Amino acid sequence: MSFQFVFDNASTFSVNNLKVVSTTITRDGTARAVSRGTPPKRFELTLPDGPRWSDISANIAAMEALDRHTVSTVKIKYSKWPWYYNYVPPAADKQYQVLCVQFPQWGIWIQDSVSWSGSFIFVENIV
Repeated sequence: MSFQFVFDNASTFSVNNLKVVSTTITRDGTARAVSRGTPPKRFELTLPDGPRWSDISANIAAMEALDRHTVSTVKIKYSKWPWYYNYVPPAADKQYQVLCVQFPQWGIWIQDSVSWSGSFIFVENIV
């Protein structure tokens, strides 16, 4: 089991692939910028509050076992996120190796419902 559960069940999904840039400004106001090449993609996903603990507890346990130190393979499925593909069906869903860098806390409320403290953040593992 992997973090695919998050990508399949998220209620929000955003992608950031802005370049890492270093900028300097001289005393006369001249600005220079240098890019560090191809940036890794950064995915931020939020799971909805409300699913039953009894239904998703095994998925949460599996994700906690991976924690923030295990690289995991995930697919961004066209059927769930068509805007990622500009609404053009791909030959195959895009697959990425990712590392979870932010894992939100979960809690149980209203008897058996799970809530999340924030978003999951994944960074593409470029080796």
